[in-house]
Amino acid sequence: MSADLALLHAKRETADRIAARVGDWDGGESSRLMVAVIDPETNTRLATAFVTVRPEPATPRLYLVGEAS
Repeated sequence: MSADLALLHAKRETADRIAARVGDWDGGESSRLMVAVIDPETNTRLATAFVTVRPEPATPRLYLVGEAS
């Protein structure tokens, strides 16, 4: 195996691990983002995953209320 082929194989395996770790979309109707792993040297997309968008729950707010008279 040539050095270039071994490097490409290692890059693809790493990209697949990253996509598997990040991706969680179940194929439903929920909003999603596409995450792509791209080799910057060759500008080649090595892996693609989709991530479900989950809105953050509303942060509870505290209000200062004056004393009752």
